[in-house]
Amino acid sequence: MTLETLPQQFIDADTIFNLRDLGGWEAAGGKRVRPGRVFRSDNLGLVTEADLDLLVNRLGVRHVIDLRRAEEWEVAGRFPETEGVEFHHFELLHLKWEHLGREFAEGADVVPFLRQRYSGMLESGYASVRDSLEVIASGEPVLFHCMAGKDRTGILAAALLSVLGVGEEDIAADYALSNVGIARWRRFRDERYGKPASESGLTTPAEAMLETLDEVKTRFGSMAAYVAATGFARAEALRSDLLE
Repeated sequence: MTLETLPQQFIDADTIFNLRDLGGWEAAGGKRVRPGRVFRSDNLGLVTEADLDLLVNRLGVRHVIDLRRAEEWEVAGRFPETEGVEFHHFELLHLKWEHLGREFAEGADVVPFLRQRYSGMLESGYASVRDSLEVIASGEPVLFHCMAGKDRTGILAAALLSVLGVGEEDIAADYALSNVGIARWRRFRDERYGKPASESGLTTPAEAMLETLDEVKTRFGSMAAYVAATGFARAEALRSDLLE
């Protein structure tokens, strides 16, 4: 996929395939999320010098939040120590999917599988959501990521956008954009390492996020109410800073 055909939210980079600006989405009250302040992405373990220049000098990122387990760094690397950028490790706790005793769901089973996994993430990973939002509320440009930039990153993005008053359909649309990033990564992987015998991993159907948001409403009243329950108390400051 060339730069010209990427959805507008994407930022093209050498070895970051799901890098996106969370700005631009419409929010309540006729406002929209301010661009250039919060970014989401996949793993940063392969970043080139050009990628670092893009993140630090062109995008102005001052905080990187890694939502992964530290053991994942051994396999895929982590963001390098970089002057002017503060690194935060806020593991979004959850059961390892590979320990669930069965293959990843496929076909019609994908949506309920993801909804169930995300529900667990929201419960066990609440401190990561809270602490990440605290950093985002600092007022400096932030990038948060996990491995593929779709599941743990998608949960945090949904929480943030909900607090900002973005509608559920748009939150689900933002989540679904990771399908583009997944495809870009797989092309890179196939060219560099060779195509695997079988494809693993899951896609990001919008329905999975919509059902997750519905479940959160049933259990907490709303995603914003869930965020408040984590102990995050700076929602108004976040809206004041990130909406225009």
